[in-house]
Amino acid sequence: MAITYLPPMRHVMPLTTIRRTRELPAAGAITVRVNEKVQAQDVLGEAEVAPRHFFLDLARGLGVPETQVQRYIVKQKGDVVNADEIIAGPAGVARRTVRAPSDGRIISFSGGRVLFQSRGRIVEVRAGFPGLVIATDGVRRVTVETTGSLIQGVWGNGRQDYGLMRMVGDGPRSRLQTRLMDIQLRGAVIVAGQCDHPAPLQQAGELSLRGLILGGMAAALIPMARRLPYPIVVLGGFGDFPISAPIFNLLAGNAGREVAVEGRPPATYETYGPEVIIPLPSDRTVELPEDIIPLEPGVRVRILRAPLQGVIGEVREILPRAEEMPSGMLARSAVVSIEGSGPARVPLANLEVLG
Repeated sequence: MAITYLPPMRHVMPLTTIRRTRELPAAGAITVRVNEKVQAQDVLGEAEVAPRHFFLDLARGLGVPETQVQRYIVKQKGDVVNADEIIAGPAGVARRTVRAPSDGRIISFSGGRVLFQSRGRIVEVRAGFPGLVIATDGVRRVTVETTGSLIQGVWGNGRQDYGLMRMVGDGPRSRLQTRLMDIQLRGAVIVAGQCDHPAPLQQAGELSLRGLILGGMAAALIPMARRLPYPIVVLGGFGDFPISAPIFNLLAGNAGREVAVEGRPPATYETYGPEVIIPLPSDRTVELPEDIIPLEPGVRVRILRAPLQGVIGEVREILPRAEEMPSGMLARSAVVSIEGSGPARVPLANLEVLG
């Protein structure tokens, strides 16, 4: 009996229907309706996240014995206070005080300490790209749809934004360098082949970039990238990864258009992760991309591991039996046709399908 292989899936599509569900972290208020057109920065809804609780040590903060704390308390149980408002004090020659760490409410006093409840934080969810609202539950979820190009990557730094896309450097292998970062890029989404130094990332933040799309990035830059205020999407992997030719051509062909850079990891039950969305008008019905495509001859794939990591090719044949690999392991493999270098035998576990 033939075995069907279902490798991981990543979409690189010049034109498709893109449908994304935006979700609040808790039940709140959705402010848009079905069939309403929205823009990338439109707020779809908001919710108040659960408040936090703090124990504030009044005796230590005032520098007085616990038995004397009561005489310095200026607020009462249940009082609503603003951030930095005095709860107790001043005390002593130094006029020491204890202040509210944020907007909130005093829950109780006990043993020289106060239990403080911060006010819940308001969280908004935005559309992320221009489109049409096609569904909502009214309290937490909104689904927005558009047509356009879709390019899915392998890593994102958890942020999201939208802006005009600009190409930087002289090709898919070019490295992002500070000399390439000029004032004309302010507020843009830029595309570069690779980044292996922190200086350009820092300079990009100073230019208020809306996003950065890379083929490859040094793994040592991950902690810094997660702290940056703009989204980063890595398309190929960590290390020496140029942008593959088909993806580079798709991006370059849309330079000057506005794009959404979605660096967020996939939410529960979602099949998509970091990605670039380029909204495009279409006068015809465009099908949704398939979430699962079996591995078979004619399917386009990307190789996941060295020595051909990041290379895109087409499956020519799936070999019927496990064979010994250069590492000495036995594994099923496929013959993949690679443009410019001919066929290569690649373990099935090292392939992902490109839709």
